[in-house]
Amino acid sequence: MKIKINGLEVEAKEGERILDVADRLGIRIPTLCYLRGIYEGASCRICVVELNNGKLIPACAYEVSDGLVLSTDTPRIRESRRLTLELLLSAHRISCQDCPKKGECALVELCSEYGVEGIPVCAECSLHEEDCFLGRGEICLGPITISGCKAECIRDGKPCEGCRGPVTRRDVLERGRAIYLEHGIPLEMFSRSSRSTAPPHANSI
Repeated sequence: MKIKINGLEVEAKEGERILDVADRLGIRIPTLCYLRGIYEGASCRICVVELNNGKLIPACAYEVSDGLVLSTDTPRIRESRRLTLELLLSAHRISCQDCPKKGECALVELCSEYGVEGIPVCAECSLHEEDCFLGRGEICLGPITISGCKAECIRDGKPCEGCRGPVTRRDVLERGRAIYLEHGIPLEMFSRSSRSTAPPHANSI
């Protein structure tokens, strides 16, 4: 049978799911919950694609049919994925500092890709345990600042890592405060650090 993905007509086999065909063609459709052969419950809804009739369906669970026409990256799809990520974060316990996926988290990567904020920079940091700056007693604003945009920093030319604004989720800020106290860093120390190193819009931390 033949289907059309993003304007490209391709051969598909009976019983294949849209995600299978896309993978075979090298077309990326993001997923979070899907693990082939282990979990295929289509519960996260990150992998939605748009049919030519405007319906959004999960690519991991929808079997192809002859003549199927769909798109994998439209404004409507991107908005749906962004809203889904925001809903996931609203119920997600963000404890990035202690997470074993710290530095290589698919959720963080997707939030960055779709412009969803609220996860602290700690989530993107690859330093663990004794290598962590806080573990060495050094000031780091990672637990209380938003993941950066990766643009060139106006201060030192390095990629932006998150000083463009504070995290606003109360639970994340409270966890950040606890982290500083756990490492023996007085709150006034990181307050001075945030005022001296962050741009004006971040001084409200």
